[in-house]
Amino acid sequence: MTDRVLLGVFAHPDDETSCSAALMKRYAAEGVDIHVITATRGEMGALGTGGVVIAREDLPAVREAEQRSVLEYLGVPNPPIYLDYRDQEVGDADREEVVLKVLAVMQRVKPDVVLAFGPTGLSNHVDHIVMHHAAVEAFDRYRASSDKEPTLYFWALAQHVVDTFELGIDGVEVQPHVIMDVAETWYAKIRSLRMYASQQDAQDIAAMMEDFPEKYEIFHQVYPALPDGTIFNDLFHD
Repeated sequence: MTDRVLLGVFAHPDDETSCSAALMKRYAAEGVDIHVITATRGEMGALGTGGVVIAREDLPAVREAEQRSVLEYLGVPNPPIYLDYRDQEVGDADREEVVLKVLAVMQRVKPDVVLAFGPTGLSNHVDHIVMHHAAVEAFDRYRASSDKEPTLYFWALAQHVVDTFELGIDGVEVQPHVIMDVAETWYAKIRSLRMYASQQDAQDIAAMMEDFPEKYEIFHQVYPALPDGTIFNDLFHD
């Protein structure tokens, strides 16, 4: 099946990789039409790793180039879609404007599956939380006017990961409905994180993931709602 469309709604370059790079690598190889919204170009991120120092004014271009290279490596057929907000300033943007920008993309690409941050954005980053709300509102409007029956997912984490790293996350973000075994593309995810050479947190996450015994990407299905305890192994399940 090659007519499936997946849209991810993110805040910064590298969010898509931390959350779903292994899944994207697998689905791209299967012919899924994947699109990535990124609200900012990560203007306030780290200024280099490994002894390389990047000037603050050059960082947006560096991070955009990194993201484009990562998506190309993952086989994603479409370039990132930037909403042109500044890092750490998404919370200051007009909320309706953000929703309308996300909705316009949904109406153009017509996703079957939308991936979004959950209520805490997995990190309590304000940009993540704003994009969570924008994605949910845009999805509701898109669904109401679409001839498709799209599915909305939040990224989630296994409870033992939350406990190990004392992340303070609960609720839907630790209540999975889809647990995807991505062992075959796990090291593509690690390589993708390494490709974000400007960002120390990407390097740190890659190092941690090298030692993960379980190689899964995990999601909570928001719409249509599922009974507690329902588990699938694919986002495009029946």
